[in-house]
Amino acid sequence: MNLKVKPFTLFLYAVLLLILLVWPAMSKNLRNLPDPLEPLFRKKPEWTGLITLWNVNFIDCGTGSNTRWLNLQIERFEKQNPGVFIDVRNITPSRLKMYFQGNERENILPDIIALPVYEDIIPRDLLVDLGEFFSQEDLEKLNSAAYNHVIKDGKMIGVPYMMGVYALVFNLQLAHEKEVIIPEGQLDYAFLDSAVKAMTFTEKNGKAEKQYYGFCTYSTPYSRPLLSIIHGNREKIVDERVCGYLFQWHKSGAFPPGMTDLSYDRAWDLFAAQGRVGVMLANTRAIYQMRALQQAGKGFEIAVKGLPAEKDGIFSDQIAAFGIVRTDNRIKLELCISFLKGLLEDRAQQELKTIGMFPVVDSAGDIYADDPQMYQLETSIKNYVYGPGDEQALRILENRYEELKKELNVQSVDH
Repeated sequence: MNLKVKPFTLFLYAVLLLILLVWPAMSKNLRNLPDPLEPLFRKKPEWTGLITLWNVNFIDCGTGSNTRWLNLQIERFEKQNPGVFIDVRNITPSRLKMYFQGNERENILPDIIALPVYEDIIPRDLLVDLGEFFSQEDLEKLNSAAYNHVIKDGKMIGVPYMMGVYALVFNLQLAHEKEVIIPEGQLDYAFLDSAVKAMTFTEKNGKAEKQYYGFCTYSTPYSRPLLSIIHGNREKIVDERVCGYLFQWHKSGAFPPGMTDLSYDRAWDLFAAQGRVGVMLANTRAIYQMRALQQAGKGFEIAVKGLPAEKDGIFSDQIAAFGIVRTDNRIKLELCISFLKGLLEDRAQQELKTIGMFPVVDSAGDIYADDPQMYQLETSIKNYVYGPGDEQALRILENRYEELKKELNVQSVDH
């Protein structure tokens, strides 16, 4: 007997076979998808309401400010805690100072507040000691410079959440012109000395002269790149050998006039717009700004190098942190702590890549593995072990820094 199978039946068999083959993989993916009904059944916290946060951009991000990244973390936190909202107010450092000059400040202060890099603007007795809320394992994951930044008088007054680093950004156009060959790997000060001197020269065109400077940096209230290279180590806080290099460079005309008081924008103009600087000591903002210029068909090629690591550790003031203002509401306090802990989760730390900054926890991994310039700086994070949190060392360093500025300014007049 000749059995005939209808085409539609064959189609059904084929579909059934396909489902049997792909179902294991599909079911695995479906299990990983969020449950669309889960938010409906998520338990609301015991307290609901508004958590206020004052955000102050004390440090520059590679791509502007921390706002985009912070908003993403807030959105995630609010989804996890229905009925709890975080209200962010972006304010300037000067306005923050103003709020602590009056007597009624405690009535207007937020729940979470950005911590300054250098100044003690916020009285420490107003900040919660967060040490009891973090395990030893949690603290050991933090970069040592970032952790020390929030330890004051034995208390943990805040949570660091991102870091920046300083880099040596080379003008490759000038380097090639002066036959400066930048080596692979870590630089030392001997090479930097030769490069700075080689790229310091005067270009003459008839009677007109154009001065090129081998080295340039800047100084702002919350970003002092020179501190990162004149800092020595715990035993010898000031590296006088590097100070000696600075004097030699200045005597040879390698610095633009008044360099120790230049703003970032003025230093950047000399380096990027005018192309008259061989090496700029700057944070990652300079890298991203040059990339933006290149995309617009302007600028020039750069080489990015980490600071010479010839010491026990490098100093960085590019550390951002939040503290929590004292409150009698224990549940609200725990929610604030939960939010700050969320900033340290690997996912949040990895997302710092979107603003050109670096994680403060080791477990985040290499977030710039696909970006050679930033990856080189990322690998140098482990070398940053000192920061403004070491107050006694900072006083010594700042005093030497002020002396250095005066000496260079006097020599500038003589020169």
